[in-house]
Amino acid sequence: MTCLVAIAISAYQSDTEVISLLEAIFLAPHPEAKKIIVVDSLGSSRIAETATARKWPLHYENANNNLGSAGNLARRMELAAEMGAKWCLCLNHDANWDPDSLSTMLNVAAARQRVGAVYPIIDHSPREPRWQEGPQHFTPSAGKLLSKIPTKQPSKEVLWSASNFALYSTAPLTKGITVMSELWLGYEDLAYGIALNQSGWVQLSCRSAILADGFDYTSRQFLGRTFIIPEKPTWYMYYNIRNLILIRRRYGSQGILRRSIFWKLMQSTLRILLLENEKANRLKLLYSGSLAGLYGQSGKGPLP
Repeated sequence: MTCLVAIAISAYQSDTEVISLLEAIFLAPHPEAKKIIVVDSLGSSRIAETATARKWPLHYENANNNLGSAGNLARRMELAAEMGAKWCLCLNHDANWDPDSLSTMLNVAAARQRVGAVYPIIDHSPREPRWQEGPQHFTPSAGKLLSKIPTKQPSKEVLWSASNFALYSTAPLTKGITVMSELWLGYEDLAYGIALNQSGWVQLSCRSAILADGFDYTSRQFLGRTFIIPEKPTWYMYYNIRNLILIRRRYGSQGILRRSIFWKLMQSTLRILLLENEKANRLKLLYSGSLAGLYGQSGKGPLP
């Protein structure tokens, strides 16, 4: 049985957040979203038991190992395609549900041919009153921050954007285009965006669909100035640089330029030295991740 949209949610030790998200989805359902999926890594039975108790029509899959964000994204898209969905709306546990944004993104997708993905604009407030849409090229920073949302055109072609609230077509999967699950964690959305781009699929940033930034941030002081930086675990540094190198090895200079990886490495080094705690450990993981990438070592690393 085919359907237009499958909503696919990732879970990892986030039962409370996922159940709250499911409550919002079933309270305000979208008429075209006929399938709801949760892929849980090493999950408890709480989400499934709650769905059963509330009679939610949920497909719940509990992986017996930690898939990482990359493996989880790959599995959710596979399930959506197997269920006959034309589109897979991928949500992280911290996503905010907005059926109107989904409708807008579907309309944007319908207006173009061969659309592989539609992304929302990310709202960074209250951290700062600025917005971010997917970049047209890979840069050491995640993407250009905008002082205001541009509205002259309903969408803009981009190279990639974050997978949270991304609307992915399942058609590319039938052509052998899949998520790099071997990355385990980090930049799997970039790798998939590059794969779509190299195969001629259009990706669009939808300027009237807004996603609240779900990242955790912390403040650091340096030379009397306050800097706001993402609050990431120490071991994240390993995957942050390793995966960029692995993506470069697979997709070549059309995906990521060598100098972009170099500047990302330098940027991360400076941030650790000037702003981060556990400096020695973070630097060790950053440069061991670099070596792992150069040697082609993928999958789950030594940590966590």
